[in-house]
Amino acid sequence: MHEDALSSFLNLLTAENREWLVAQPAARQQEVAARHLEVEQGDKEAGLGPYNTVDEDVEGVSVGDLQDPAGLANAMVRQERERQS
Repeated sequence: MHEDALSSFLNLLTAENREWLVAQPAARQQEVAARHLEVEQGDKEAGLGPYNTVDEDVEGVSVGDLQDPAGLANAMVRQERERQS
């Protein structure tokens, strides 16, 4: 992933989420940022995996978030943080 794309992704995050993600290994940072790009670009063929926006029982990411790039980015990072807790 291009460094500018990761930087753009980090700029969407709240200070708390940015701090958490920056503390993660580079590969994890890139994975989350790449997944965000896939979702933003509507690449449903790649599959959303844990970021299921169709399943109403999944917390964190909703269909409405797809219309708000920063909201989606923060929801995705929040889910990653919760998985590691």
